[in-house]
Amino acid sequence: MITSFVLQRAPARYNMVGQRLPDSLHDTDQVISPGLVRRLQRYALGRLQQDAGFRVRDWRCEVYTMDGDTPRSERFYCVEFTNERGGMLGVQGIAIGRGGHPCLDHGICVEEGRDAITGSAE
Repeated sequence: MITSFVLQRAPARYNMVGQRLPDSLHDTDQVISPGLVRRLQRYALGRLQQDAGFRVRDWRCEVYTMDGDTPRSERFYCVEFTNERGGMLGVQGIAIGRGGHPCLDHGICVEEGRDAITGSAE
C-alpha cells in the first residue's frame, strides 16, 4: 500500500533576539497525483533495489513532499519504505524533470525504528 501527502512550512518565526526558530510543518489539502506517486515509487525502487541492493518491494511505502508552498514543478519529493519492525529506507530530495518524471535525488536515507533495534513488536 502506498500513502502520500503534502506538507507545508508555517511562516517563519523568530525569538526575541531575532534568531529564526525551527520550521514547523502542517498537512495540507493538496494531493500528489496517482501517476506521479507511481513514478516516484518506481524511481525509488530502482535506486534502492537495483543500485544499492536493498529488497524493499514488499515494505509499506510513503511518498511525500514538504514543499507545499512552492509550485508543483519545483517541489522535491521523498519516498520511504518501512518494514514491519520499523526500519526505514528511503530516497530523499527527488527532483521532477520534464514530462513529470523523476530524474535526480539527494540520496538514500536509513532510519532504525525502535522495534528494528530491539527486535520486539510492542
